[in-house]
Amino acid sequence: MQTPRNCFLLSTAALIVACEPSPVALPEPDPRVIAIHEQSVFVDMHAHPSRFHRRNIEGITAEEIDLYRRSTMDMVVANISSDMAYDGGYVNRDGTEIEKGRYRPVPGETYALSADRLARLQTTFDLGYAVHADTPDTVLEARRQNQVAVMPALEGADALEGDIGKVQEMFENGLRLIQLIHFRNNELGHTQTWPYSPGGLTEFGGEVVREANRLGLIIDLAHANEETIADVLALSRHPVIFSHGGVRELTDHDRAVTDEQIRAIAQSGGIIGIWPHGRHISTVAEMVDYIEHVIRVGGIDHVGIGSDLRGVSSYVEGFENANFHAIAVELIERGYNDEDVGKVMGGNFFRVWETVSQVR
Repeated sequence: MQTPRNCFLLSTAALIVACEPSPVALPEPDPRVIAIHEQSVFVDMHAHPSRFHRRNIEGITAEEIDLYRRSTMDMVVANISSDMAYDGGYVNRDGTEIEKGRYRPVPGETYALSADRLARLQTTFDLGYAVHADTPDTVLEARRQNQVAVMPALEGADALEGDIGKVQEMFENGLRLIQLIHFRNNELGHTQTWPYSPGGLTEFGGEVVREANRLGLIIDLAHANEETIADVLALSRHPVIFSHGGVRELTDHDRAVTDEQIRAIAQSGGIIGIWPHGRHISTVAEMVDYIEHVIRVGGIDHVGIGSDLRGVSSYVEGFENANFHAIAVELIERGYNDEDVGKVMGGNFFRVWETVSQVR
């Protein structure tokens, strides 16, 4: 079977093929959005561009980076799901496909897998496809050069394998954001994802929070359960984020934050990222309803966008092929001014990063 250009095989067994968007798929940019972008940094808070962490490729493809560029997105947070060593669904460098299932990796395997994916991101930078978002100033310079910046991130800190020294090691290798929990309970805390698992931040999880604060790593609470979120908020000296999900008042989806959590994250100075997941909402307008709910509860300074691009199976109508402009247009048509639209589109995330990174 020949796979079309910009497409990749997700499963040889099921012959499931996923495609990156066609270069001609995006509509013409709205001039109102272009004007706002000239004054604001646009950021996707959570994505898996090109599914680089699961495919046997050298890094993020040039086509995927160009998609973000044409969407006037200045920066994308590229996530490595480090717990994939436990559940499979990825391809090794030698071409071996690790099918979905339950595994018990040998010591060192989970870290090595994530370190390899960090190296793949470095290849993306070395090839000149994107710029490493290692500091806020680097992103601002990349933006002036019409380049997209990519921030390496861990989705689930399973890669640490209980070793606090690995936090600094991964930071030195380019990591700038750490999501503590993903789809399984780990050495740091407990997962939010169904079935709900009771229990909060562990002793090692507390060490990681303190070390992230020391280094200037952004802490992401997405996928963490209520107790773990509360424990991190009580401990962290810096703003934290919840990069991608919905809001509990408007959905019964397990990946959603309560109004109490929205207020607590906002009080930390942090932000909640709303995603365009088509499993529980159907249109960009509904997605903006979620954004407006966060604004009402937590304030305009505490909301952003985390697309989970290439990480979920479906997206809302209007966001096809990563049409971030559609979100900005909906906000404009609801009466939000240029400054506030810019905050939602990425300015809030960038402010949090500037605050967190000042410790260094």
